[in-house]
Amino acid sequence: MSKKDEPNLESKFVSLRLEAGLTQKAIADALGVTEQTVRNWERGKIEARLTLGQTKLLCKMLNKSLDEMPDNFAGT
Repeated sequence: MSKKDEPNLESKFVSLRLEAGLTQKAIADALGVTEQTVRNWERGKIEARLTLGQTKLLCKMLNKSLDEMPDNFAGT
């Protein structure tokens, strides 16, 4: 992984993903997006636009309620 592809470790989303023991690939595969898309969310290059079904699945994967999810995946 190059320096530019490293996740923003200050990101709440990255913290939640790592806490759940999930990789970017696992999130991507489950949500039907590319691993690059997840990297871009974490780096703030693009905003996550998830369907309701994807959002519910992501909450379940991270073992968090919707209220506990960050508003911005790249932010702190």
